[in-house]
Amino acid sequence: MNKQAATLAMVALAALAGCGGGGTNVDSNPAAQTTPGTLKLGLLVSRTGSSASLGQNVEYAARLAVKEINEAGGVNGQQLELILRDDKLDADAGVLSARELAALAPVAIFGPFSSRVAIPVAQQVTIAAGIPFIASGSSPLITALDDKGTVFRTVASDSLQGAALADHILDQGLTRVALIHVDDAFGVGASEAVRQRLAARGYPPLANITYSATKTVGFDGELAALTANGVPQAVVMVGFALDGASIARGLKDKLGSQMPRLFGSGNFGAAFISNAGDAALGMQWVSPTAPRSTPSYAAYRDAFVRNVGLEPEGTSFTGYDAVYLLALAMAQGGANTRAAILANLQAVSRPDSAAPVVIGPGQFAQALAAAKAGRDIDYQGVAGSIDFDANGDPTSGTYLISEVARGADGTMAFVERKVFTFEPGAGK
Repeated sequence: MNKQAATLAMVALAALAGCGGGGTNVDSNPAAQTTPGTLKLGLLVSRTGSSASLGQNVEYAARLAVKEINEAGGVNGQQLELILRDDKLDADAGVLSARELAALAPVAIFGPFSSRVAIPVAQQVTIAAGIPFIASGSSPLITALDDKGTVFRTVASDSLQGAALADHILDQGLTRVALIHVDDAFGVGASEAVRQRLAARGYPPLANITYSATKTVGFDGELAALTANGVPQAVVMVGFALDGASIARGLKDKLGSQMPRLFGSGNFGAAFISNAGDAALGMQWVSPTAPRSTPSYAAYRDAFVRNVGLEPEGTSFTGYDAVYLLALAMAQGGANTRAAILANLQAVSRPDSAAPVVIGPGQFAQALAAAKAGRDIDYQGVAGSIDFDANGDPTSGTYLISEVARGADGTMAFVERKVFTFEPGAGK
């Protein structure tokens, strides 16, 4: 984001924060006063560090949803207020910040896009307190949590993303595949999903190497193990920008003309390219995205650009969809309580009757009318048909494949190659 764009975004952010009587409280002090009488939603997101730009977009989107809902009259006559804390993409910091949010008595907490934060927050804070919690972490370990029905997420499990990535690699004729992954909840879960799909299709990986979540340089030992069974045609990196860049450079130095195709699952983006240099060329990255051709995405994108002054990036939509789902659950339940959210969150995410009222972005007023009439609400979010299953997981995932390419001016950037939706049982 350039300086001018950042300035415009901050002006828009200030406008979003002050709208509708509820707005947003961003003070980091847990004792800070919030607005009396508002309905509080806690947003836990990375606001500093290497993933701050991703967190910022989630924040913009959540503020936009709050603005729209408050302008439609709020939830059961009460205005929403967003209270924020920084998880710093760190488990301990995330738990501390979640406890600060919980002390302010929100009806729900949402936001973390890293499973390394979402899982300990759920285990140490929200489950015991009975707080509804919507994350966008993708680890399959979230599905297995003993969460008493309190944990949901707005992106599909990596059991889907990993299978989709494995199919994408094999469909290019690359059958000699090696895996290397960070040893946190995300890395373990995502790499295992890729491994299982490769094995199921008859091509078990040549190697599956783990490295510490604190490591960003010095991968000589891991790369030796990665190639011990022969030079792979493809290497899947499950991790983040700085560690991924070091691995890419190390492979190019080690293998030269035998450099394998690189595929990534995680948080890569511009920081990966700037640190990997020419080793990044041709690398393909899979990430959750929203289906771009739907009316829901078009409405969201137009509102985001109009209010923020920027194109929505990354998984910003997860913040928007989470706010809408929480508000719709309370509207459907007729009460602004945690119990109403937990009792209605699944119902408002899917069609439960022959004639549901489909609600899209920006249509909260229509949702209020439908709820008042006792109609079945089906929220078709920016992410598409969320349709929470019994574990609080979306039943399908939409993914973007981007590739590092060099432009006419010689600079490298991620270029979008493919957007597709993957469902259980799909593929080979």
